[in-house]
Amino acid sequence: MDLKDLSQKIENELTKLFEELRSGISAREDSRAFGAMIEHRIKQNWEAICSRCGFVPVDLPGRRTIFDFGFKLEERIVGIDVKTKDLDTTKYSDGGICAVGNLLKFLANDRGQFVIAEFGHTESSADSGARDLEYIRVAPFTSLPTNAYRIENLGTGQVRLNYTVNQVWEEIEWDRDINRFYDFFTDLAIQHYQRVGRDAQRRLEAIQAFRQGGYAHFQFTR
Repeated sequence: MDLKDLSQKIENELTKLFEELRSGISAREDSRAFGAMIEHRIKQNWEAICSRCGFVPVDLPGRRTIFDFGFKLEERIVGIDVKTKDLDTTKYSDGGICAVGNLLKFLANDRGQFVIAEFGHTESSADSGARDLEYIRVAPFTSLPTNAYRIENLGTGQVRLNYTVNQVWEEIEWDRDINRFYDFFTDLAIQHYQRVGRDAQRRLEAIQAFRQGGYAHFQFTR
């Protein structure tokens, strides 16, 4: 499967779908609501897009699905995660993707391909009551540069991106072997869970000390 060609084909279809809305998309309350509008429009046209590209659309398998739209190609499921990025630098974006376990289950157990479709948008310079769609970028998640990934949160561990797809566009390794991705991503995950384990042990010891001290004083140590 040629992931660069596949990504370009999807990007072209999405660009045509939103071409008439490149300027003056109706403003929404926040990026989440704006993203819901983008997803709704894609959903309305998804079967037509798949038909033109020779894809077989698939239903989302369940609530733990890590992608928003999917299709089957060469007997493999390709999942597309739609991300809307408010380009206002004063707006916070956590770069959230999904849980570590759910990502690896989809890539390894289901032999899936995970693709990010990123929509960058700004407040319209001509109309403060509208949004301008600045760009659409589509790329395989497993082809992003290694410094783009991070894992946060105790417990399951959440995969996040340090950069937008647009920011690292020239650094994408389109022909990266999946095992190369697994090599550095599992290193990242192991380091995360080792750190979580050490933190959890210190918190456990703090609780035990609190009990042994007659509940007189409590403190989490670092």
